[in-house]
Amino acid sequence: MGHQDNTTAPQDAPLEYGTEVAPDSDSIDQGMLQDFMGMYLRRAYEVAYEDFRRRLGKDAMQPGYFTILTLIVRNPRISQTQIGAASARDKSSVTKALRAMEDAGLIQRLRSASDRRIHLSVATEEGIAMQAQMELKAAAHVQALHDAVGAERYEGFLDTMKDMIRTLEQSACEK
Repeated sequence: MGHQDNTTAPQDAPLEYGTEVAPDSDSIDQGMLQDFMGMYLRRAYEVAYEDFRRRLGKDAMQPGYFTILTLIVRNPRISQTQIGAASARDKSSVTKALRAMEDAGLIQRLRSASDRRIHLSVATEEGIAMQAQMELKAAAHVQALHDAVGAERYEGFLDTMKDMIRTLEQSACEK
């Protein structure tokens, strides 16, 4: 016969401050987070990316890969350095993306005739077709973002985001 446990489950240990009752979900005190822009930027990115991924469905790629593939399709023979600058991605992220796209047959990487250290990327026919298919689906995502922000605020919103990036990057360089 098995051992019968007559003990009860332990109660949550009482807090050293405040109440012993957990807060109601609607009344959680967020403190400074209430106005913490970074939290809202992160959440906006997460919900926007999830919308983008959902709309792309089976054509979804890793974050940033659509951006990189689009740059390659629109700028044949673009260098890895140019891709990094245009996509705001670091060298290792760009290298990883390019390798994955090359392995998938979406791009080819060529050595520059003038400087053998430089790799230039071109999209294959399969890469061009994939990017075009993704761009059609991405257009619905862009429209959803436009609708969420509102037509009258959209350009100002983008300008504000660009200004924030530029200002914070300049500030970081000055330190």
